[in-house]
Amino acid sequence: MDDYANIWLHRAKWAYLLLIVATLMSPVFYVMYISFNENGFGAAQYVFTTRWYGLIFSDGQLMDALRWTLGLAVTTTVLTIPMGLLAAKFYKATRAKVAVVFLLLAPLFVAPDILSAALLVFFKNVNLSFQGLGDLAGVSFMDAWFRLGFTTTVIGLIIYTIPYAFVVILITMGRYNKEQTEAARACGATGWRAFWDIEFPQIRAGVFSASAFTMILCFNEYTRTSLLKGGFDTFTTVLVSQMLNEGMSEQSYAMSSFVSFVAIALIGGIIVFTLLRSEAAARRAQPVAEPNTVPA
Repeated sequence: MDDYANIWLHRAKWAYLLLIVATLMSPVFYVMYISFNENGFGAAQYVFTTRWYGLIFSDGQLMDALRWTLGLAVTTTVLTIPMGLLAAKFYKATRAKVAVVFLLLAPLFVAPDILSAALLVFFKNVNLSFQGLGDLAGVSFMDAWFRLGFTTTVIGLIIYTIPYAFVVILITMGRYNKEQTEAARACGATGWRAFWDIEFPQIRAGVFSASAFTMILCFNEYTRTSLLKGGFDTFTTVLVSQMLNEGMSEQSYAMSSFVSFVAIALIGGIIVFTLLRSEAAARRAQPVAEPNTVPA
C-alpha cells in the first residue's frame, strides 16, 4: 500500500481473495474434518481422534497404491521438468513462438477421456506391432515394450503435465535477461556453465514450483492413470473404487488428508522460501549510504 490508498478497499481485496481460496479448498477441509472423526463419515456424533492416521500405514492396499503413485510422480517429474525447461528455452530463442506454444499446450485442448482412450488404443496397437516383429525375428524381448504398465502410464503423465511445467518455468524465465548469458559466454564460459551459474539461480524458484506442481498433478490424476496403468493400483484409483463400491474407509480419509497436508506444506514452503529470497535480494540491491566522515 501507499499513503494514498484506501485501507478499507485494501482489506476488501484481501477478504475477497481469502473467500475464493476458502471456497476452492472447502472440499479438502471437509475431508480433513472427517479424517479426525472416530466414527467416520456420516456419523451422528463427532468424536475427535488421530487414531486413523496411525492406521494408514497398516493398510496394505493403500500403501502399495501410494508406493506406485510416488514412483510414478517422481519418475514423471524427473523426466518432465528438464523437457519443460528445454521447451521454455527453445521458446525464448525461436521466432515461431505461437507455433511452439500451440504444440506444447495442445494436450490441454483435448478432453482427458478422449486423450486417454486414444493413448490406450495407440499403445495396444504399438505393442501388437512389436509382438509381430518379434515373432518374425524369432525373439520375445520386444513383447512387453509397450504393454500397459508403468512405462505407458509415465508417458501419459508426461503428456499431461508438460504443458503446466512449461508455463510455470516460462513465467519465471520472463524476468531473465538473456544478455547475461551472452556476457558470460563472452567471458569464456561454456553454454552449460553460463546456464548453471548465471541463469539457473534466477529461474530456480520456477523450476522448483514446476516440480512441486508436477508431483501434485501426478498424485491427483485419475483418468489417464486408470486407463494406462495395467495391473497395479494407484492412490486415486483405490479411492475412486472405494467410493463407487463400499465407500471410503476411515484410513482412506486419513490418507487423503495426509497427502493434502503434505501438498499444502510443500507449496507453502516454496512460496515462503521464494518470498524470503526475494525480500533478501531486494534488501541487498538497495543502495547503502556511505557513512559520514568528519576529518579530524
